[in-house]
Amino acid sequence: MKNVNVIALIALLFTIQLGAVAQEVKDDERKSFRDKLFTGGSIGLSFGDYTNLIVSPVIGARLNPKVYAGLGIEYQYTKDKRYDPSLTYNQYGGRLFAQYNIRPTVFAHGEFAGYSMERYVTLATKERNFVPFIYFGGGYRKMISERSFFSVQVLFDVLQHQYSPYKAWEPILSVGFGVGI
Repeated sequence: MKNVNVIALIALLFTIQLGAVAQEVKDDERKSFRDKLFTGGSIGLSFGDYTNLIVSPVIGARLNPKVYAGLGIEYQYTKDKRYDPSLTYNQYGGRLFAQYNIRPTVFAHGEFAGYSMERYVTLATKERNFVPFIYFGGGYRKMISERSFFSVQVLFDVLQHQYSPYKAWEPILSVGFGVGI
C-alpha cells in the first residue's frame, strides 16, 4: 500500500509539472516573433603594453521557453608593445550559438564560430588563416528586468584547430548582456 501512495504522489507531481510547462509553452506561443527577439553581446577592453579591444554584438530569438539561438559577429584588435616593433593583430568572424535552460538561471551553451585570424610567422611576417571553433560549456543568466539579462559563461574549445589560441580544456570566460527588442 505504501508503494501505491508513493506512485500516486509521483504521478500527481508529474501531472502538475506537465500542466505548468504546457501553460508556459502556450503563453510563449501567443507572443509575436518580435517579442521573442533579443540583442546583446559583449565588449572587452584592456590597455597598457598589451592593448586589446573586442566588440561582439549578437542577435537571437527565444525559440521556446527553454531554447535560445542566435548569431553574432566579432572584431578584435590587439597591439602588443612588449615587442620591438609592436605586434598588431586584427581578427574578425562570426558565430552561431544555441542555449538550453537547464534551470531558469543556469544554461548549457553550444557554439560554432569561424574567424579570420592573423598570426606572426616571424616578428616581421604575419599570415592570415581561417580558424574554426566549436565551443561547449554553460553559464548563469540573471534577469535584470522582464526583457533584459546579464550572463556569465565558461566555454571550452573542443575542436582544437592547429591555430586555435586556446589550449585543450583551457576555460574561456565571457560576460555579456541581452536586451529584448
